[in-house]
Amino acid sequence: MSRQVGGRGNNGSNVARGAGFAAAKGAGLIGVALIIGIVLLNVVDDGDLDQPDSNAAAATTTTTAPTTESSDATTPTSDDVPARTPAELAVLVLNGGAAQGAARSMDEALNVAGYTNTLEASDWPDREQDGNVVMCKAGLDQEAAALATAVGEGTPVEAFAEPAPPGSESADCVVVVGAAAA
Repeated sequence: MSRQVGGRGNNGSNVARGAGFAAAKGAGLIGVALIIGIVLLNVVDDGDLDQPDSNAAAATTTTTAPTTESSDATTPTSDDVPARTPAELAVLVLNGGAAQGAARSMDEALNVAGYTNTLEASDWPDREQDGNVVMCKAGLDQEAAALATAVGEGTPVEAFAEPAPPGSESADCVVVVGAAAA
């Protein structure tokens, strides 16, 4: 019986050690692949379960604008643009003849109703009106109607004032709080 000294022997423990390392390496690779898959799903998936085919292109409706020139230009209809949520709408509340602090109170009430993107309430100097009014920039008709309902039942919607109300440069809509109708 000869025994090998040094070098590589036919030792069973080396085989077991190699198999254990390979199994751990394989499990580690599976774990990394799983994490990458989860991250990619979160990045790619928009969470819309109502779509019949998530790979289908979104259908849009367009109309051709009549012109005197020869043109193939299309104009998207208002149905193409979804209404902004109350939190997305930039709203400015101005006091236009109401008691002092009325604009701030309306601002706080709108915040509770979900209009959280409000600018600092202020006064509209030289503006005296009875009742409240909502004014939104062009193209925000749906948002104006929803905001008017949040302000109070029967609140009228008017075209955005020209010249623009003070401080309304970054506002989508302005709520003018007027004196209470007698």
